Amino acid sequence: MNTDDLIQTLAADTRRVTPGAGAWRVAAALIAGGFVALLAIDALFGSPLRAVAATGVMVFAVKLAYAVSMTAVASSLLLVAGRPGRRLGLRSLWLLAPPLVVAAAAAMELDTASANARASMVLGSTWQTCLVGIVAMSVPVFAALLWSFRRLAPTSLRLAGFLAGLSAGAMASLVYALYCPETTASFLLAWYSLGMVVPGIAGALLGPRVLRW
Repeated sequence: MNTDDLIQTLAADTRRVTPGAGAWRVAAALIAGGFVALLAIDALFGSPLRAVAATGVMVFAVKLAYAVSMTAVASSLLLVAGRPGRRLGLRSLWLLAPPLVVAAAAAMELDTASANARASMVLGSTWQTCLVGIVAMSVPVFAALLWSFRRLAPTSLRLAGFLAGLSAGAMASLVYALYCPETTASFLLAWYSLGMVVPGIAGALLGPRVLRW
């Protein structure tokens, strides 16, 4: 087969890509993976939102807002990283915005607390459950995101893997927030953030293998 014939064969095999299809696939993967994570944690901890009666609606809203904003930012950047030739540039700085807001609240919280109370505000009583729970629940979300990337073509595989893992961790933290009994911004900053970053690091390590196309 000569070069012209090869080009014609490849051109004939192309399929029209619907604009926004990648975004819908990523959104569907997040929802599907999150639903699986919800079923898993529901089997362990029972019905969601029972902790809201103890923590209050405002505390729950803050946790939910942090998880939702991180999921939205990370998945939006993931879509950019999934397209060849696209660079994140300064858009990557948006990842810092939600943690900085929570960090400001945590700083004010710790500043007004006694020295003896600060450690308990950061650790709470469920930090281990929180960290393990978010990381574990990120697994089905990450797997679903890998499915969504079948129609994308990332060129920076480690970056795409990191953002996929971070998105999965953020979605998992959203699910975990439905059950979380903790009430401090310090806890939220420390353990929710770490629960998102750990899958991100794992995704960066796995990216060159699982996102190769």
